[in-house]
Amino acid sequence: MKRTHQWGLHHFLSCLLAAMVLIGACKKGDPGPAGEKGDKGDPGATGATGATGSKGDAGTANVLYSDWLDLGFSQDQGSGVFFTQISEAKLTDDFLSKGEIKVYINLGTAAEKVVLALPFISGTTQITPLYAPGLIELDATVNASTATNQSTGAKSRQYRYVLIPGGVHVRMNTQINWNNYEEVKNYLGLKD
Repeated sequence: MKRTHQWGLHHFLSCLLAAMVLIGACKKGDPGPAGEKGDKGDPGATGATGATGSKGDAGTANVLYSDWLDLGFSQDQGSGVFFTQISEAKLTDDFLSKGEIKVYINLGTAAEKVVLALPFISGTTQITPLYAPGLIELDATVNASTATNQSTGAKSRQYRYVLIPGGVHVRMNTQINWNNYEEVKNYLGLKD
């Protein structure tokens, strides 16, 4: 049985080879001398104003954050859990559905910070945030109240929360480790 396109392919390759030989044999003439530089032209007319661009993605201008807070925990007699509550009117049901809330603890002092994101777990010690409309509750397995050093007056175990409204559904152009306080502070421009 004979291949159908064998004869046509053979002729095509022969023609292609001949064309390549002819093109390669062509020679351009020697380049001529460079011409003189022309005069500078007159400026053109100002163009029309362009259309207004679309509004950009929401930035960090709407981010809210608290001062470092002194919190006192109380013990729930029924469960033995220590808890404290922070009232925050901006925590609406809509915010809880679309926004982000981060709570941080400074285990160090204002001068020497050791900041960690909650929930905090170390051995049997746990501090966990819970959120409801108008409220941030912190539950702990120990009394995690703010402490003041009697000799220096320095406070430790202070708390701060950051509220990030859900202005943009997904934003993957910047990867932030929201559990790393230094990254969050730098990205959002938080002041201590």
